[in-house]
Amino acid sequence: MTDSSRCSRWLSSVLLGVILTAFPLQATARRIVWDMPQYSETVRVTSFLAGTVHARDTYLSGSSYDGWGVGFENDNWTGYEPEKLFSQGRMHSDIVFGMMKNPRNGGSTMVFSGRDYAGFMWHALKYSNYDFLVGPAVMCELGVLYNRQNSNNPVNLEGYAGGGICIDNTLRFRNLGYDMAFLATFYAPLAGIGFAPDYDQPYFYMYKYGEYGKALHFISPFNNLVFTQQMALVLPIKESRLRVGFTVDGIRNRLGGHSRFMANTMFTIGFGMRYQTKKWDR
Repeated sequence: MTDSSRCSRWLSSVLLGVILTAFPLQATARRIVWDMPQYSETVRVTSFLAGTVHARDTYLSGSSYDGWGVGFENDNWTGYEPEKLFSQGRMHSDIVFGMMKNPRNGGSTMVFSGRDYAGFMWHALKYSNYDFLVGPAVMCELGVLYNRQNSNNPVNLEGYAGGGICIDNTLRFRNLGYDMAFLATFYAPLAGIGFAPDYDQPYFYMYKYGEYGKALHFISPFNNLVFTQQMALVLPIKESRLRVGFTVDGIRNRLGGHSRFMANTMFTIGFGMRYQTKKWDR
């Protein structure tokens, strides 16, 4: 499968998520199974991740690598003080470790990546069964690739920090006699600073001579296309909430004289807890 077809598959997933995020659905909710937190309340979901990982980084090799990955994901929703500009805070963090192989030459690559996002949201739409929030976000991502075939520069470290947009929505509905909720969140950085060294710029030289400036680049969607799309279904289990879904994220850039494409498709399962309340609001 070529990089273009892989990119099309992931962009199709993102497009589906954006469509579901941007257009509210009609439903009737008898109970509130996933209400937005009120002032000083926090809803936290910790999830286990398992799925596929893909990478192609010309800094290490011109080949593409595919494999399996596992990790953890943490999501927080926090209610801010009423009458303020931002009504909700949205935080996301994850850690993913994956092992990949190239079927043509048998080589392998390991990947370790982490993300931290913080969104500041206001209600664009607010109904009894639907919440649509949008706002600015601060994002940071770091990824490490280790290629066992490259003896000269086997490790590549890249990342970025910047600002972007976050779209978050919650749809509460009843189906098959059960009260449920559908969640969809989309993150995308718009501008910031990326770290990506050139191949003839070893990390030891950067440390020895302090030449970090050459590895820093201004990023935008034109040279650093990044997205994270989360979609999940929330099911009630007594006083707890079970969230199952998947997270799709990808990054494609050309910085530091080489190109990079990484994508993960992770199935998620986790439990949610509400703090500063004894029970879930009914």
